[in-house]
Amino acid sequence: MSFLSLLNSYKNKRLLIGGHRGHLSSVRENTIPNFEEARLSGVKYIEIDVQLSRDGQAVIFHDLELSQHTPLKGRTRQYDVEQLKAAFDLCTLREAIAWCKDKDMMVMLEIKSREIEDHADRPLMARRVTEALAEFDFFDACIVFSIDHRLLKMIKQLRPETMIALIIPHVPHDPVGLMKEMDALIYLSYLDNLSAPLVEELHQAGFLVDGSVTNTKSQLIQAVSLGVDMIESDHPQEMMTLYRGMTAEEKEA
Repeated sequence: MSFLSLLNSYKNKRLLIGGHRGHLSSVRENTIPNFEEARLSGVKYIEIDVQLSRDGQAVIFHDLELSQHTPLKGRTRQYDVEQLKAAFDLCTLREAIAWCKDKDMMVMLEIKSREIEDHADRPLMARRVTEALAEFDFFDACIVFSIDHRLLKMIKQLRPETMIALIIPHVPHDPVGLMKEMDALIYLSYLDNLSAPLVEELHQAGFLVDGSVTNTKSQLIQAVSLGVDMIESDHPQEMMTLYRGMTAEEKEA
């Protein structure tokens, strides 16, 4: 099944819940052992994060500062892949996609970006992402998203078949126009920047809406009331259980 087929099978029926960075557990997030835990819990797709290493490889890691959760300091772009792997559990984008392809796991792939440091790396990142998707014939199982819309444009120019989603950290003047301009599939925003009329406007134009990250029952109820199509959560199994337990009235509120 393709990611688009999965989304369409849930559309207007039920909320699709994915794992954020895999999921939160005692096993490091954004690693293959963590992804395996998420898969075994019944998660249909995972959100993972990609950055560049100093030697120009795409690696899976979330934080823009290594010192928060590893023995190293600085950015992944300050170290070669082998240095990163020697310091902590880390997989490359190729390794992650190879695993996901083998396990039929769908992927929301976030390209991490900090404009002041990363603008010059856009062409290389665009190549690394599209090369990996092409190598494993993974275009139909992956949706690439980022706050960096210029980078997403580069990716679409390199490989137009790449499905993309836009991180929208604000309420744009013309959300539908922006989605059309970018040839995007999913509008992704925090729940606080969404409203039921905005979600309906995007739905009427043929787009999907992702309200993430959703980690509490109150947030889940809010996501359902807004009518979003999908969410990612640090605790996807818990969110799936809570969602199944909601009454029809709660889901329609």
